[in-house]
Amino acid sequence: MTKKALEDDDMHGLRRTGGQAYSVRLSIPRDRWADAGKAFGTKTGIKQEVVRSLGTREKQEAIRRRDKALAAMREDLDAKLVAAGFLPIHGHWKPDWMAEDRMLSEALEARRQIGSVSDSVDSYDKETGVSESPRDRVIEGMDSFLEDRAQELERAGKDGDQYRVRFKEIALGNQTPFSLLLDRWMKDRESYASHSVISLDRATLNHFSRYLADSQGLGEPEDLMGFLRAQTVEEVPEMVLGGFSEWLMDDRGLSAKTAGNRITPLKVMWDFAIQKHILKGPNPWVGATAGLKRKAGKQKPDVRPFTEEELLKLLQADPSKCKRWAWGPAISDMMRLALFTGARQNELATLTVERILNRDGAEGPLWGIQVTAEEAKTMNSVRRIPLHPLVQPIIARRLIEAGEENLDAPLFPDCMPGGPGMRRGYYFAKRFPDFRRWVLGRESDKIVDFHSFRRSFITFFEQANANGASACTEMVRDRLIGHESKSLAGNTYAAKDLGWELYSRAIIGMAEKGIPEAVRRALSA
Repeated sequence: MTKKALEDDDMHGLRRTGGQAYSVRLSIPRDRWADAGKAFGTKTGIKQEVVRSLGTREKQEAIRRRDKALAAMREDLDAKLVAAGFLPIHGHWKPDWMAEDRMLSEALEARRQIGSVSDSVDSYDKETGVSESPRDRVIEGMDSFLEDRAQELERAGKDGDQYRVRFKEIALGNQTPFSLLLDRWMKDRESYASHSVISLDRATLNHFSRYLADSQGLGEPEDLMGFLRAQTVEEVPEMVLGGFSEWLMDDRGLSAKTAGNRITPLKVMWDFAIQKHILKGPNPWVGATAGLKRKAGKQKPDVRPFTEEELLKLLQADPSKCKRWAWGPAISDMMRLALFTGARQNELATLTVERILNRDGAEGPLWGIQVTAEEAKTMNSVRRIPLHPLVQPIIARRLIEAGEENLDAPLFPDCMPGGPGMRRGYYFAKRFPDFRRWVLGRESDKIVDFHSFRRSFITFFEQANANGASACTEMVRDRLIGHESKSLAGNTYAAKDLGWELYSRAIIGMAEKGIPEAVRRALSA
């Protein structure tokens, strides 16, 4: 391409006014002059073009401002046409290659190609004074490709500039729509994260959408995800990103710990985008939760396992007398199951007939429960846990009530779904604190919670190991509670499932040599 051709392309759509400031011109197709004239209310009844000042006398600055100005002018023209009852300037047609998904994919591929070649000058033309690098040539090829597509659209009476501007902004890394980032990340996330984690991701994105709208002085969007998808990553100032944690705590009333949990998915999403060359580093969320962790440590005392005395009070109390409600049976059964399995409340609340294992006794006398990927907090949480004989009757009774042939039937139908992700443990998590306060008093707040049954299980497991229960090893404990093993051997080389027989011995050993005798008696009473 000659130097003159390059200059002509640079000046496309630009002109100087009498005051020497640059203006940009948007031509209206001949067949729409009359429509535009009516929409704008011109005296002649037609309108052939829209001209707007760019507010600069500098040529290069005018070139930089042109594409965004044209896009804004086209949007304004379309809005006026639609308001007057006409179609947008080029109707609703788009070629299949102009579809958003394909355009984004091609623009992202162009960005990858541009970023993969050198920007060091390796060619110089003495006659024209033009120097080039491999990156310049890739961009020139892209410009030629975009010019051909724009001309094709123009010949069809459509808008080629809109396609060219959008494509080029993305390809050169000037704009990254959140829609691109969200689609790529959520698709990857769904391949390995559990449903509960993804529901928390969506809660974070909803909060973030509200925050971006608030930072722009807007009300809460009706469609939170739709609003977020329409935003541009590069147009969100880092100062705005930095204020998200304060907004979560001050405006939404979240604790420091919860605010930190809401920020973590954004850091993970940015890491993914940088790794896939969608965004440039560094990650603005790195270190964003450090201060929150310190603040959370000051706000909240350590939550601990239940003491023997507390367990006896909880197990001997009748939850049905706490309030006139329907939560008594669920609380009574789930406390006992949690203490003997170490399972989380949502893992228990979502149990179905199908997830009760070994009822035929093929692997030994103990039944068990299965935590699948759908309910698991992490992939390490997918596991099998044998049921001790002291709590097996709870499952037997609920199997009969659910109908043993109905494999999808929930064992805890009293735990109705709710909250983000429609989790069965959602309402239970709000009712158990009422029971706990009724039994242990409000002084137990922030000291023990339902998760303390899981802490007690781990404590009893360690005590059983110290008292000679050979099967109660650290690796077996990690497999049963669904934690990643801290040792390299346990995490990398050992089998993920150590076998039903070993797990069964560990559960029996934990109960016999770890759980206090008085607690066992309370369970068998």
